[in-house]
Amino acid sequence: MSPIKGRKTNRAASRGFTLVELMIAMSLSAVVFAAILSAYVFIGRNLTRLVNLQQQEGQCRRILNTLAKDVGMAMRVTTASDTQLTLTVPTGASTTNVVYNYNNGTLTRTDAAGSTTLLTGVITLDFNYYNRAGTASTSPLSIKQVELSYTSAAGSSANGTQARYAIVSPRLVLRNTPILQ
Repeated sequence: MSPIKGRKTNRAASRGFTLVELMIAMSLSAVVFAAILSAYVFIGRNLTRLVNLQQQEGQCRRILNTLAKDVGMAMRVTTASDTQLTLTVPTGASTTNVVYNYNNGTLTRTDAAGSTTLLTGVITLDFNYYNRAGTASTSPLSIKQVELSYTSAAGSSANGTQARYAIVSPRLVLRNTPILQ
């Protein structure tokens, strides 16, 4: 009988969790929370990498559009090296030089109006030149086609958010150059 008159106690109903049960529940909870946290970090890094890649694709479109416009209008190539391209472009009644220069991870475009940074984070960059027959050329007078290839990176490799982007442009034709035999 119960010490209190008229009241019955049920030991099984008032029993709590044992220490072993609590330890197992806490361990399982820790594993579940660790999995959720790692999935969250993984998704966050991938989203950041995707944003970096999208930024690089936008820069690529802008660069290729600008370069295609300049090469298409160019009358001649003045300087042709792996890292620098100088074009003579008509501006009204006169001409001006447009210089594309790669230096220390940055591609810049300079004309009479000033200098503009087109691309940062460049790892490698090459201008390739071709004559009318489509074979490689190094002589500025025989260049009829220009090709740009580069690799760039955005983000940090230390935290896993770096995205690399490599592009080889189509051959851009100098339309205003005279055809040399």
